Amino acid sequence: MRRPSNAYITGLEARIASLEKMLALATSGSDTSALDKRGNQERNWSVVDFTDVEPCSPLKETRCFEAPSEKTVDELVDALGCFTLGDTGELRFFGASSNFSIIHNHPLRVASSGDARKRGIAAARQMPGFFEPSDELRDHLLELYWQWQNSWQYIVARESFVLDLYVHKTGRFCTPLLLTAMLALASRYSSRPEVRTSPEDANTAGEMLTAQARTMLHHEYEAPTTSTVQAAGLLGLYWAALDREGLGFMYIGMASRMAMNLGLHSDCSAYISRGFITEEDVEARNIAFWGIYVLDKLYCVGMGRPAGIQEFNITTAKPKAQDRVLIGLTEEQLKISQPWATSHITINAMQMCEIFIITSEVVDQL
Repeated sequence: MRRPSNAYITGLEARIASLEKMLALATSGSDTSALDKRGNQERNWSVVDFTDVEPCSPLKETRCFEAPSEKTVDELVDALGCFTLGDTGELRFFGASSNFSIIHNHPLRVASSGDARKRGIAAARQMPGFFEPSDELRDHLLELYWQWQNSWQYIVARESFVLDLYVHKTGRFCTPLLLTAMLALASRYSSRPEVRTSPEDANTAGEMLTAQARTMLHHEYEAPTTSTVQAAGLLGLYWAALDREGLGFMYIGMASRMAMNLGLHSDCSAYISRGFITEEDVEARNIAFWGIYVLDKLYCVGMGRPAGIQEFNITTAKPKAQDRVLIGLTEEQLKISQPWATSHITINAMQMCEIFIITSEVVDQL
């Protein structure tokens, strides 16, 4: 039997120390109103205010952000939890019930997102009949995606994705897995024979790209990023288009679980001013989460199954209904990428979210 990790042991020690302190307060006759309030009232679902934290560079061994000295362990136990920073700069989340949410400045060994992504790409390239679309075919499929898919199922932050694809090329918002999943789903709208496994059979559109995306996802889900969540959701939609709702339901479930792992449901805007995350990152996370939320509810209604995302866990804000100026794109790239105003898409998507929020309690009891 393997020895527990140092991080796990430290977490248990922190939890025991917290419980001992609470017990001492209870047995000493001290004012226990704070304890009663914690036990009998709803938790204060807010992000821990790490005022004294200095920004740190992304590490392969992530660290829980250190709390200010005036915050006691007991107060932190009642907070929503804490975020850690992965090697690609991606936030990961530990909730209040986890021991890892009350230990600070201690290395937590997690799989490397960058390494997982590289392994996935390498595995996909080794597949028989590996298919890499030309730039012309890629843009054709992306035009279909922005026109017909993203306009009503808002999962991908379009401006951030497009700028990363054509201009910045950082892999922050446009990853090979996400791009492949988008192209696979967009192939369902295309009449081009090269996107089909069998040129005469329209039902095979996107099969090659989907197989490659599944292979990459198999490696990435051990260390997911926001783009991994988006890709899993899009693959769930792909299977629904083939009348394989059961498989699609499982992919949407994977997407919602990975979203929780990354804390997409939790408000992380407080970390912008401290340099851990940018406003653009927060917006991309919000778009991804609420997009997966809608898919989760659609499958819940369509298949009569319990929803994976519960509203009382959500503290993150909804995406902003605003349009951005895309600088650095050619006229053709702009034409492909902006068939509809982002503000219009966002408003429609958030109205759909509001409908599900209002009706969720009734739907869950059907």
